Amino acid sequence: VVSHIIGTFHVHLPQHAAMVARLEDLTPRPEKVFLELTDEDQLGFQRQLTENPDSYLIQSGPSLIDRLGPDLWGRVAVQLQERGMPPFLAARYQPWFLGMTLMLPPCAYETVKSGKKGLDQQISAMAKANNLPTQSLDSIDGLLTMLASDPLDEQMKDLRWSLSLNTDPAAPDLMGAMIAMYLDETIQLIWEFNTAETFKNAAGQDDKARLAALLKQAEDDLIVARNTAWIKTLKAELITTPSLVAVGALHLPGETGVLAQLQGAGFTLTRMPLKSPENN
Repeated sequence: VVSHIIGTFHVHLPQHAAMVARLEDLTPRPEKVFLELTDEDQLGFQRQLTENPDSYLIQSGPSLIDRLGPDLWGRVAVQLQERGMPPFLAARYQPWFLGMTLMLPPCAYETVKSGKKGLDQQISAMAKANNLPTQSLDSIDGLLTMLASDPLDEQMKDLRWSLSLNTDPAAPDLMGAMIAMYLDETIQLIWEFNTAETFKNAAGQDDKARLAALLKQAEDDLIVARNTAWIKTLKAELITTPSLVAVGALHLPGETGVLAQLQGAGFTLTRMPLKSPENN
């Protein structure tokens, strides 16, 4: 049984069209598509938030405006305005949800608002057009627990500290570098590059130690733990069903990456060209 795995970029890139065309011609033809979240589960995640505002909004007490004070809130407001979002709309966001809102740089934010789809969504549309069943590797409850489990006071401490470094985590020049590395298929360099750039803003040893701990926690929660959970599903499914697995590219490399874990489970891996021969 042969399956195919592709590392995706969640924001639209012009090069995605050629990638999707390449996936349309896979042999053997996949019988199933695995995504981080299917379209249906993405809607379910949004519905879960809407029905449980306590999970992402500060429902009582001061808003972020008062909790952060004029200087730190001013830095947040600038980043929100750059993304075309009135700051007052985010004043009641819990820090984890604010962080997700600011994750994309302004240029990518405009792309998303325009309706242009990232590779995951394009693959989902391709699956639907070809009547292929799709399955989520993440669960809605699992994602919400991972993202929103920290107490508000702890979230506020981390937010104040990160803002004190006076950096935008999604600066456009960093995004351009990440896109270049993705297209060059040097995926692990994206994480290393982001880590190095982030440490530039940490002056003292205490800041560096705290930043290292936060980055390690983020890697463990967002990458390693999810990879390991996904492998439990994939090991059973890929033995019997030719499939296409489409997950964020950062989930593929490294000792705890999806590829290494599949290899450790007994699967044979062969690297294939991402582009069709005529596009090389």
